[in-house]
Amino acid sequence: MENIIQQIRGFNRFYTAHIGMLKSNFLDSRYTLAEVRLLYEIGEHSPITSQQLGESLNLDKGYVSRVLKLFLKDEIIEKIQSEKDRRAFYIKLTESGSRLLEILQLKSDKQIEEIVQKLNSDEKELLKNSMRSIKKLLVADYNKSSLAENIEFREGLKPGDIGYLIYLHGKLYSEESGYSQDFEKYVIKTFSEFLDNYSPENDKIWLAEYNQQIVGCIAILQRSDEEAQLRWFLTLPMFRGTGIGKKLLNNALKYCQERKYKNLYLLTTDVQKKAITMYEKAGFTKTKSVESLQWGQLLVEERFDLKLS
Repeated sequence: MENIIQQIRGFNRFYTAHIGMLKSNFLDSRYTLAEVRLLYEIGEHSPITSQQLGESLNLDKGYVSRVLKLFLKDEIIEKIQSEKDRRAFYIKLTESGSRLLEILQLKSDKQIEEIVQKLNSDEKELLKNSMRSIKKLLVADYNKSSLAENIEFREGLKPGDIGYLIYLHGKLYSEESGYSQDFEKYVIKTFSEFLDNYSPENDKIWLAEYNQQIVGCIAILQRSDEEAQLRWFLTLPMFRGTGIGKKLLNNALKYCQERKYKNLYLLTTDVQKKAITMYEKAGFTKTKSVESLQWGQLLVEERFDLKLS
């Protein structure tokens, strides 16, 4: 915990200095950053009440009131009495306020352009995705499902996918199930056999990506005209419970039904309890169980079958 606290504090110090947040006159205006932020909020959500302003920016009522008095004095905002409640007043920008905000936004855009101009397209994409992830993770009402909103699903393979999938399987099964490196050798062998016999018309693989990184996968391999095998079903821990795994599995099952396979099977071990629960909910039943010593452990290899017709 101490390490992440220091990292966040260090980033805050760097970022506030980097974009000039510590200057008393932000973007060479006569206003501070907090005051400009209030002005921006009024422009974006006009008309708005002072209470709504304070709540949206998590600012003290007294501070908001003082800034609004300054804005009224400078004639960049005006108050409008509510027609429904004569005690309530809404705030909106005047023409002068709108022009000022437009100028400040142009200056801000130019500042950002100068900051990122030394970056190439890949570096800009990395920066953009990293900032999006920071916002998702630190929002007050954060939950895992918010991350899933930015997941993209695709079918098929691109150069480098297989290597990365081997890495993910080796890493996750070592960390979560205690498998030895022999398991990674096994995964390499299975993917090698897959590539040797890969038929895009009959073998399908679906990938889930977050910020252009694979975070989930599943594949269907044809074993005969009537039977197929489900393989390499994986979801990164951070994205479990978001519905990603369920969507991947549903895509695979739908494909098998469209192909009119009569049977779909998978091979796993008794260690994979959460995955087995998902398989059983989908209708798979255990048809074989054999004890074996492999990957540094005494495991029970299990086969599950799903009758499709």
